[in-house]
Amino acid sequence: MNHDIQSTDTPPVGLFGSVKNLAASLVSHLHTRLQLFATEFAEEKLRLTSLLFGAILALFFAFMTLVLAVLFVLAAYWDTPYRLHAVAFLTVLFLVGAGIAGGLVHMKLKSKPRLFEASLAELYKDRQQLNSP
Repeated sequence: MNHDIQSTDTPPVGLFGSVKNLAASLVSHLHTRLQLFATEFAEEKLRLTSLLFGAILALFFAFMTLVLAVLFVLAAYWDTPYRLHAVAFLTVLFLVGAGIAGGLVHMKLKSKPRLFEASLAELYKDRQQLNSP
């Protein structure tokens, strides 16, 4: 029986074997982190796409409602002395609505989760573990 030949079941021994195991561990760790980054990127892309689609759809229906409401009010007040008051009221109403909507969009954009937050937290934990004695 020849004892010089290593079986494939035992890990390599020595400095080269340790370096090889370390490199394999680093590559595996990097692969896991890149998968996490890719998943978070895909989630963010899906979130932004659905947000954009919803916003466009909501704006379309809001605009159509707005046009029909303005036409209704103007038609109702056209033959009265209050038609200019109706136009001024609608203008102020839409200006206030635009300000509120703009403020809501601004708050929504500021409160979004930080991109790659989970990945960065995992990398921070990894760094802490590597730096600890």
